[in-house]
Amino acid sequence: MDAVVELVISKVAQSVEENETLILGIKDQVEDLVSELISFHVAYLYMVAGNENCNDNALLEDVVKKIQKVGTDAEDAIDKYLVERREHIARGGVLMKWGEKVSYYNKVNEAAKEMESIKKRAEKIRVDLAHSLQGGLLNNPQPPPPALLQALVVEEDDMVGFDGELKIIKDQLIEESKDTTFISIVGMSGLGKTTLIKKVFEDSEIEYEFFPRLWVYVSRSMNRREIFMDIIRQFTKQTNDYKNMSEEELGERIKEFLKDEKYLIAMDDVWCKEDLELLKIVFPNSKNGSRVLITTRDFGVARDVDSYGKPHALKFLSNDESFELLTMKVFGKEAFPEYLEFPARRIAEKCNGLPLAIVVIAGVLNKGQSSLLWNEVAENLISIFNHETQDYNNILRLSYNHLSNHTKDCFLYLAAFPIEHEISVWKLIRLWIAEGFIPPVSGSTMERTAYSYLKEIVSRNLLMVVKRRADGGIKTCRLNNTLHEFCKDEAAKNYLFHEINGARIEGNDNYRRLCVRSSLKDFIGSEEKPSGEHIRSLLTSHKLDVPKEHLATIPKSYPFLKVFDAESLKFEILPKEFYQLYQLRYWAISTDNNIIPKLFTHLWNLQTLMLNTTSSTVDVKAEIWNMPKLRHILSNASLQLPHPNSESCKENSSSSCPELQTLSTISPKSCTEEIFDKTPNLQKLGVRGNVSELLESKESGRICLFDNIRKLEKLENLKLMHEAAFNEEAAATTLRSIPQADKFPPNLRKLTLSETSFDWKDICALGSLDKLEVLKLEEFSAKGESWELNVNVVFKSLQFLRIGRTDLVYWTCEQSSFPALKRLQILQCEQLKEVPLSFKDVKSLKIIDLFFTNKQAANSARNIRDQKPKLDNFVLSILPPHH
Repeated sequence: MDAVVELVISKVAQSVEENETLILGIKDQVEDLVSELISFHVAYLYMVAGNENCNDNALLEDVVKKIQKVGTDAEDAIDKYLVERREHIARGGVLMKWGEKVSYYNKVNEAAKEMESIKKRAEKIRVDLAHSLQGGLLNNPQPPPPALLQALVVEEDDMVGFDGELKIIKDQLIEESKDTTFISIVGMSGLGKTTLIKKVFEDSEIEYEFFPRLWVYVSRSMNRREIFMDIIRQFTKQTNDYKNMSEEELGERIKEFLKDEKYLIAMDDVWCKEDLELLKIVFPNSKNGSRVLITTRDFGVARDVDSYGKPHALKFLSNDESFELLTMKVFGKEAFPEYLEFPARRIAEKCNGLPLAIVVIAGVLNKGQSSLLWNEVAENLISIFNHETQDYNNILRLSYNHLSNHTKDCFLYLAAFPIEHEISVWKLIRLWIAEGFIPPVSGSTMERTAYSYLKEIVSRNLLMVVKRRADGGIKTCRLNNTLHEFCKDEAAKNYLFHEINGARIEGNDNYRRLCVRSSLKDFIGSEEKPSGEHIRSLLTSHKLDVPKEHLATIPKSYPFLKVFDAESLKFEILPKEFYQLYQLRYWAISTDNNIIPKLFTHLWNLQTLMLNTTSSTVDVKAEIWNMPKLRHILSNASLQLPHPNSESCKENSSSSCPELQTLSTISPKSCTEEIFDKTPNLQKLGVRGNVSELLESKESGRICLFDNIRKLEKLENLKLMHEAAFNEEAAATTLRSIPQADKFPPNLRKLTLSETSFDWKDICALGSLDKLEVLKLEEFSAKGESWELNVNVVFKSLQFLRIGRTDLVYWTCEQSSFPALKRLQILQCEQLKEVPLSFKDVKSLKIIDLFFTNKQAANSARNIRDQKPKLDNFVLSILPPHH
């Protein structure tokens, strides 16, 4: 409970710190309130610490709820005053008329009185708690909870106890039957259905047999249109043409994609036969041996859909298998110490054969603990899973309770995303920051702190990693269905957020966040919708256009929004009321607009903007250089930024520069010295457009704008995307040679090139970038039939290399050319004769992926695999597998 108290207090203190210059009128009252809250926290910890075995949890829960209410009321009062203050400044401040001044100062006095009232409430809660504890309410101490330390990060996908099922399913997949066959796996949640079919899905033998292979999450709240769109995204990145199609039209397109292909579809978590019937109609029976794998919790569904009428019912693990899985998850490949065997077997036995229970328990154990501590865990654990009731709460709460204080709300917040949703880590971290979950830490950015929280949750085995970035970092993740339900229920108890899925709900002032799963049109048009100043976040997941008549309702209903995640919605036009959401920190939006207007500047608290637009370019009229809290701008269009020295940008010259870390994507013309002088903290930069404008000057013929990029000393990630469509002359433009290494930023780790058509000999110059770890040569980034790397060209730090569509035919390199390379991807290089055999001697190389190359290239890659030492655990993937 102390985590809740600490978070409430830290959020109020952080709000005050961030807006120090704007709270002048009520500064004394605000500082007194913050001091009282801090005093309460110290007293709370002191009083409870000596009585931590209190059996009167109702007392402490009541205290926590009261202090939560005090904190949220304080936050509301401060936010309301800040908006008044901002509007006062916008109306002219001291130049206002006398009547307007009187009205404003009356509001200041009211705000001051409200702060004083809230402070007295906090003081009373503190005094009452002290009296209650001294009155002897703490009796009958219980045995102390087991000492559970932070878990070792384990990322192995090895299974225990399912070898038989794995072989049976593989045999059915590759048997001679030419009809499209449906194979079902049934079992309760937590038994490992998803893990099993994932293992089958990624098996090298299965990968060789089927192409394409598609993974589909169905879930209880099946949405056929979204599933169809997800399938289409797995075939093409160009999805705009499909957004306005009906479900039937989308289904016909999927049939066309799959026609004549030998495909494998994995359909995870099917709840009813009717859902499957609505989906299976798009899977054609081409009589070529295609297969559909299905997981479900319902035996009736499994029996009815299985082509053989004999679904695979997963068993519970034996005690020995449970012990094996537990030790593997805690110790990985390290030797298991014999002195821990007795307590480990007792712990495994109490998991009652449920893999989920074992994995979660492993997340709170540590290989460095003594046998005494393991015995303590074993002794204090009741039988944590009941087969009859299928109650998981004891298991999940054990791990949840041992998350660090600041991480708990971050974990519960994962359920704000739809069930089975693949969550973007980049987006998740920015949302956590905007929601106030991430405290400032000396010597670290909030983004790094948030990522450390994410890794802690993963290390507890509470979150699944779905995809990794080229540098090994976590790119996307997913919450297990059972954990999703736990998080949602726990979040509701703590008033963290409320989910709305079409049902009528009563308004509740304690809810700060709303997650709208149903149609936003129906929601905002409803008279029963919860609204008011207490709502801070509105997150939507239902994809549709929003009628113009409903647009202004959103900012009017929720004037103090801090987070508006409307990425799934499409706005044709934004009413000016949206630019009065002065507290907005995170805004994700889809629109047809090709202008960011000046009114956008009023969003002075904004930290993150995610813009998805149908336009290829966007003209930024807003004075973003007067928005000091702006940290990330991510857009699918090329942004033309305003000149920092324009008169409009000088109006607020007293404000500091924005702490921009992400600018992706901007136009080449925006890569000026003046703009980059305003963005010294930039870490990620994307440039899209006529890149020839970036690399050379028509007047002097010398490299110019690229010199400005070199000055970005903190830049780690650079993308250069040449697009001829931005300029009629660009189609015929031949780019200059690539800049030399000393022209690039000194700390560059990732470089992506697309459509740049540099000569392959110029790509060799990138070998001199000492810190370069990831190089993505996307479609037509390089041209020419031959790429020759001699002994003098060494990419000494490169760990990931991707070569996209190109006319490359011959490629030669030395063993020393890529000494640190871990993964090589070659995509759609249909003319490439051979992958250099020298890669067989690169000890660090663990993975080669070939996608749509040719038989010669595929055979050369197989030759590399065959000559690699068996102990290297080398993996070769060739798609389509018949190349």
